[in-house]
Amino acid sequence: MDEFGQKAKQSFKLGLDFLQKKAQQAVDVTKLQGQLRSTQEQKKQALVTLGERVCAMFDMDKVEAELLKDDVQAIHEMSRSIADLERQLQDTRSGSEPHHAEPGHHVDGSEETVHPEG
Repeated sequence: MDEFGQKAKQSFKLGLDFLQKKAQQAVDVTKLQGQLRSTQEQKKQALVTLGERVCAMFDMDKVEAELLKDDVQAIHEMSRSIADLERQLQDTRSGSEPHHAEPGHHVDGSEETVHPEG
């Protein structure tokens, strides 16, 4: 009877560990989905703002790409963040460890190029 009790206890612990892992996975997925939606909305708004600025410049016959450079770079960074979040979400859903990019580095291993102003 002692052996049966040990096996039952071990089986219960394995089941509990599995449920804890799945619950944490659900929390992580929800968090990543929120971050992804937020970043997508920020990018959408940045694109609208950029479009409005381009139209205003065009109306004044003063379209200068240099004045738009920071906005375009910010939109590109948001696109990279969205791709990183999508990969993390996919990894989390599949149960593998998410790949977090360090600042200035991307999940694919590439480095961000920073151009000095001026």
